[in-house]
Amino acid sequence: MRQSRRTDRSRLSTTRLRRAATAAQLAVVMAAAGTAIATPAHAVSSSATCPRVIVIGVRGTDEAAGSGGGSYDYATGGFGGRLNLTSTVVTGTPLTARRTGLKYPAKAIAPIYPISQGQGTTNLKNLVTSLGTTCSSSTRFVLVGYSQGAHVIGDALASDSGNRIAATYRNRIAAVVFFGDPTYRVGEPFNAGGGARNGTWPRAVGVLSEFNSRLRSYCYANDRWCQNISDPGDVHGTRYQTSAVQTAAKDFILARL
Repeated sequence: MRQSRRTDRSRLSTTRLRRAATAAQLAVVMAAAGTAIATPAHAVSSSATCPRVIVIGVRGTDEAAGSGGGSYDYATGGFGGRLNLTSTVVTGTPLTARRTGLKYPAKAIAPIYPISQGQGTTNLKNLVTSLGTTCSSSTRFVLVGYSQGAHVIGDALASDSGNRIAATYRNRIAAVVFFGDPTYRVGEPFNAGGGARNGTWPRAVGVLSEFNSRLRSYCYANDRWCQNISDPGDVHGTRYQTSAVQTAAKDFILARL
């Protein structure tokens, strides 16, 4: 009888140990799986209409257009030579992301600059509104523009603009970057690059203050358009695609995301 009780207790103890070990192993597996799902190292470029991040690139004057697409953006291309960071942001964020180029003329003549730029602003407003309506509030936007492209974005965001993106969708814009903006206003808190003069068509003070923490406007001395000065060294055409500037802008965007 005593031997039988000791055997029963031994069997019970062994069963409990086995259950505990199995539970511990299961917890380890679940924790490891949970960690892997929650914190991917890098995102893979998404083809989904509504990933977590949509990066919209707006090319500068006379840069090559893209191809295909809808009324407001291209299916491929349309980023020009100074918006390389739109690609590195997509691959650098742990969020699902994709990029698209804004469809607009990007011309100085045929059509003349104000018509081209105005069409770009209208198309950007319509694109963000369309995507914002289609996608849930978890989808955020990043806007990056060079030269005329920066002018386009600024007119879609500025408080004195008659063609402004609605507040509902402006609130979902995580970051904005300008390169060589011809509407550059010296002294604004989001300026970078050290430009000490106003641009060719400077904005009024404070009209982009809603984006003070979300915007970086890169403008360098002797840039023809963002400093309204002669540019024999072609600062406007060469400075913004350098690795240092592209990396600084990319890091700013990723920090905002």
